[in-house]
Amino acid sequence: MKTLWNIVSFLAVVHLLALAMFLAWLWTSERLDGRRIHQLREMLAMTIPQADAVAAGEAQDAALLQQQRATAVLRQNPGLPSAERVRNITSARQTQQRSSRRIDDVKAQLSRQLAQDGAQIMEQRLALETDRLAIDGGIADEQQRMRGTQFTKAVKLLESLQPKQAKQQIIELVMTGKKDEAVAYLDAMNQRAAGKILGEFKTVPENALATELLELIRTLGQPDGQAGAGMDSSNADGSANTT
Repeated sequence: MKTLWNIVSFLAVVHLLALAMFLAWLWTSERLDGRRIHQLREMLAMTIPQADAVAAGEAQDAALLQQQRATAVLRQNPGLPSAERVRNITSARQTQQRSSRRIDDVKAQLSRQLAQDGAQIMEQRLALETDRLAIDGGIADEQQRMRGTQFTKAVKLLESLQPKQAKQQIIELVMTGKKDEAVAYLDAMNQRAAGKILGEFKTVPENALATELLELIRTLGQPDGQAGAGMDSSNADGSANTT
């Protein structure tokens, strides 16, 4: 996990430096100055749908203003010929119709943009979920590897102990309800070391426990491998008392 975090931090610093160098190049090459930064900030202050909505509103206001002006001209000049008056009215109506179509086009464009944004957001969510699952899987694999490494170390440590001391460790595991771990350790040892440990089981309760452990090792991994798991805990207590 620490290695993954270091990689992410390194990539973030690299991208930040690249962005700073790019901005410096834009400034020195006279492609960017204070005025353009102000214009860019004003442009990015609104989203694309908001800018389109403002443009549509301005177009509608302009159409209404033009229609009002045409109406005012007709009122100021009532003696205009009927044909010219009709042309003015027709032009005003056409302008209004164009404005209405423009508004409808902007609405349709906004709807398409919202649909595209929704699809992009869904894709980004799916990508993030895929990355999260990949990271979780990597962490789980690392944890599994670490558990396997620790188990191997524990087996080696038991093999390095005197058989009598190793026997006490096995009995302690059984007494604390970790009989499966005791069986796994004995099964993972080399046969000679495991035989010496089981050879230290001297008393009748210890012999019974050794027999049960051998049976569990024999059936380990089989469907009936839990046979004998219900051994009376008094055997383990008796074996501990005799040591």
